[in-house]
Amino acid sequence: MENVNDFNSEQAKQEGSGILLIITGLVCAVLSMFFYPFIFGVIGVIMGILATQRGGKGGLAVIVTSIVLMGIGLFLSNTLLSYMTHYLGI
Repeated sequence: MENVNDFNSEQAKQEGSGILLIITGLVCAVLSMFFYPFIFGVIGVIMGILATQRGGKGGLAVIVTSIVLMGIGLFLSNTLLSYMTHYLGI
């Protein structure tokens, strides 16, 4: 009976850490749209991979979201830099 309880507690710990990894990955994905897209995007992808390995069901969604938002962030950073250079003289 103790082995079943130990298994359930280990499974609950893995699910809890998987949810934490998914939330961290999504936060990094959103941050990659505004600040340091390559760094936060890669961190988001890594969090998605780790969540998938631990059995998180949203790990693949975090990977895809991180890649898409990183691409948008890279495009916007270039656009914003061009805008600031042209109009603001920075």
